[in-house]
Amino acid sequence: MRLTLVMLSTLLALPALAYRETIDFQQGFYWSRFPVSMIVADANATRLQQIKGLVDQATAEWESGLENLWNITGQSSGSGNVIRWSNNFGNETGLDESSVLAVTIRYSQGPYIVKGEIIINGNNRLNSAESNLRTVIVHEMGHTLGLDHSEYNNAVMAANLIFNYQGLHWDDQQGMAHIVSTTKQRQAIGYVSPLSSGQEEESSSALGSCGTVDMGGGSGGGGSMILSLGLGMLMTLALFKRRSV
Repeated sequence: MRLTLVMLSTLLALPALAYRETIDFQQGFYWSRFPVSMIVADANATRLQQIKGLVDQATAEWESGLENLWNITGQSSGSGNVIRWSNNFGNETGLDESSVLAVTIRYSQGPYIVKGEIIINGNNRLNSAESNLRTVIVHEMGHTLGLDHSEYNNAVMAANLIFNYQGLHWDDQQGMAHIVSTTKQRQAIGYVSPLSSGQEEESSSALGSCGTVDMGGGSGGGGSMILSLGLGMLMTLALFKRRSV
């Protein structure tokens, strides 16, 4: 009886995990190999170097205790997996420039995520502060591999911007370890999601200063919208199909 009570007390004392997987990752889509190569692209050379430096810091944070997950290069232009600043964010993404700081878009084809893009909202004043921009980049890098929002408000993967970010929360670390472990398992067995097809589909997650808009790739033609209230914020989930190839 005493042993049972001790074990129960220990279990109750353990912190609960609050990280989540992105919808496309839940559906079985994943990167086919590590590291994931990404380009930092910006026509402004000064800003390019700033963002590249912040991306390098974010990469080092996430990779602490893990293998190399990303291979980051910096250049003025490029294609493929990219991290970039946008002064036309609203028109490009259809998202609210006043509340959304950045968006991560993942493209899947077959069972794999074949392309990733992080677009930073250049028209949101919060991104002009380097400390905020660093936090946003760390958050979006988490999304690129399949980590969604955490229910811990002080986790970098929370749906709200942390203004005094001091480093990854243990829930962030546990979440990324889970994503990497699951991805490796899928890679090892050549897992194929039952939802995969030869079509290219898009899914994305956006970090907002006051709210979050999450869009996950789905198989429906026009898509559907689901509204839910979480963490005291309105979060929108829109499912849509990108295009056929």
